[in-house]
Amino acid sequence: MLKIVHPVAGLIATLTIATFWLSTVISELFLSEAAIVAVKTAIPWGFLILIPALAATGGSGFAWSKGQRQGLVGTKLKRMPFIAANGLLILIPAALFLASKARAGEFDTMFYVVQVLELIAGATNLSLLALQMRDGMRLTQWRRSSFLQRGVTYATSVISKEDVARGTVALHLKKPDGFTFKAGQAVYLTLPALHDVDGKGRMRTFSIASAPNDPDLVIATRLTDSALKRGLANLPVGSPVEIEGPYGDLTLHDDAKRPAVFLAGGIGITPFRSMIRDAGSYAPTRDLILFYSNRSPEDAAFLAELEQAARDNPCFKLVATMTDAVNWQGERGFITRDMIERHVGDIAKPVFYLAGPPTMVAAMQAMLKDAGVKMENIRAEDFAGY
Repeated sequence: MLKIVHPVAGLIATLTIATFWLSTVISELFLSEAAIVAVKTAIPWGFLILIPALAATGGSGFAWSKGQRQGLVGTKLKRMPFIAANGLLILIPAALFLASKARAGEFDTMFYVVQVLELIAGATNLSLLALQMRDGMRLTQWRRSSFLQRGVTYATSVISKEDVARGTVALHLKKPDGFTFKAGQAVYLTLPALHDVDGKGRMRTFSIASAPNDPDLVIATRLTDSALKRGLANLPVGSPVEIEGPYGDLTLHDDAKRPAVFLAGGIGITPFRSMIRDAGSYAPTRDLILFYSNRSPEDAAFLAELEQAARDNPCFKLVATMTDAVNWQGERGFITRDMIERHVGDIAKPVFYLAGPPTMVAAMQAMLKDAGVKMENIRAEDFAGY
């Protein structure tokens, strides 16, 4: 419910303020004095919509953050007090004052001074709300096609844990009854019993690393010093967790004749592992090429499994590249256009899928765009890793 209330309330607040602002400008510049009086006396009634909308936006955003105070979520939360203060201390008093002056027909210097102040305050709040919406879209980009679907929360538990690379752990979760997903999709994961909460919150987004037909759900994560990651590292088998989802449209395209090329950096391998395992079962003749960049083989999660998959499936090709490895016989360095063209051939033919650290994903997008790949053939998802 929160994921619907928050954007809808924010949109209502933005449209309400925009209506106030535009009606004021239009009436002052182009309409009669009677129209100005009508606009100024009508605006206070709009507070019956604006104030609940702002309250719902702020309250739902705070509840949705689940303790997170960093990143885009933290930035959005920091803006909310300014938006509220601007509304309560400037916009509402100014609107009430102007309505009173308009009803009395007192269009004097003070009226226009306050009018200018109100317009500036309104433009400021519109700008801040626009930034909120922009950051909200960035936060939900990974699940944009399913954004307005009802969020379903499932209670599950940890079946087992395993180290899949240096500093990387995979958790196997019991698949809840009725939970289905497409390969490449993601879930919100929450540790309800986490007491050591920091500014990064008790919830994270994780791509599902297992295939839809696997008996359990697998998520994998780099371990960091955040409270939630420490909680995951120390989580005993059998511990309860909550997941919400599935979300996301980083799934394989429908045209099986077009190759899929995955560009993965670090833990960005997780959605592609799901797709590769799924395709191995249901579409073994589909051409898949994975470029997998890590510092060293010891840092590459699921590397041995992916190497075996490439041996078993002639339609799946693995190009693992290491940026800082001593005894490595494969590709070296970061993923480049030359590396892709040597292994793919016609770079305009495939659909590209990108996942990894934000800087890596941005660099790959720019590189592909410069190479002439159309944006509709590039699908991306980044992993902040905190």
